[in-house]
Amino acid sequence: MGGRLGLAALAVLVLPVCASGQWRGGSDPSFEVNHRLATQLAPQALSAEPARVAGMSLLVPGLGQHKQDRNRKWMFAAAEVLAWSFFAERRRSGSELRDQYLDVAWDRGRLQGGARVEGDFEYYETMTKWARSGAFDADPLASGLQPEADVNAYNGLIWQRAQSLFLGGKAGQEGEAAYEQARAYYRTNAYGEAFLWDWSSDAGGQQAMGGLIKDSDDRFRQATTAVGVVIANHLVAAVDAFLRSRVASGFASLEVFPNQTRSGLGWSTRVRVRVGR
Repeated sequence: MGGRLGLAALAVLVLPVCASGQWRGGSDPSFEVNHRLATQLAPQALSAEPARVAGMSLLVPGLGQHKQDRNRKWMFAAAEVLAWSFFAERRRSGSELRDQYLDVAWDRGRLQGGARVEGDFEYYETMTKWARSGAFDADPLASGLQPEADVNAYNGLIWQRAQSLFLGGKAGQEGEAAYEQARAYYRTNAYGEAFLWDWSSDAGGQQAMGGLIKDSDDRFRQATTAVGVVIANHLVAAVDAFLRSRVASGFASLEVFPNQTRSGLGWSTRVRVRVGR
C-alpha cells in the first residue's frame, strides 16, 4: 500500500513537468512511463466518484447520468415514470374489477339473508368452482347444528371430509366425542348463513364473476411486475453510472450495440473489465 502511494505521489510530481511542454522531442521514454503510471493510478485517486454517481442513480435513476452529462439519463427517467404510471393504472384497474365481481357475486349468486358482508379472496374463488354452497344448518328447527349432507354442495363436501377425518367415513351419532369433533370441524370450515350462494339458475353469472376475478388478478399481478421493473431500473442505472465512471479511468469499457434477434431488433451490452496488470 505504501509503495502504491509513493508511486502516485511520484506521478503527481512528474506529470506537471510533462504537461508544461519541456519535453518536445517526440517519444521520450520517461514521459511514456509516467503517462502509463498515471493512467493506472487514476482509478484509485477517483475511486469515490464511481460509488457516488452509482448511489445517485440507485436513489433516482438518471441522476448519476445527469451528473456525468449523459443523455442516457432521459432513458432511465422515462422508464421510472412509465413503470410507476403503469403500476398505478394496473392497481386502479384491478380494484375496479374487484368491485365489479363483488357486486356480481352479491346481486346474482349470494343468498341475501341479511346485511352484506364481504368474504376473502378464497371465498370468491370457491364460488366460481361450486354451483351451490348448500345450507349451513340443514334443519334449523332441530336442536343444535345439523350439517349439510348433500355432497354436491360445498358445505356437504366439508361435512363428508369431517366424517372421514373423525368418524372413519361413518355417519356417527350426536353426543359421541368423535361426532362432536367432526361437527366442530364443519362449523369452522363450512360457510355460514351470511355467505351462502346458489348459481343453479344463473350459470352465466358464475362465469361472468370468474372472468372478472381472473382479470382483476391479472391486473394486480401486472402491478407487481411493474414494481420489479422499477427495482431493475434503479439497479441498472446505478451499474451504468458506475461503469461509465470507470470507463473514463480505463478500468472498464462499456459498449451498447444493436443486434438482430428472432423477435426483431434488440440491444446488446458488452462490459470489459481490466483484471490484474
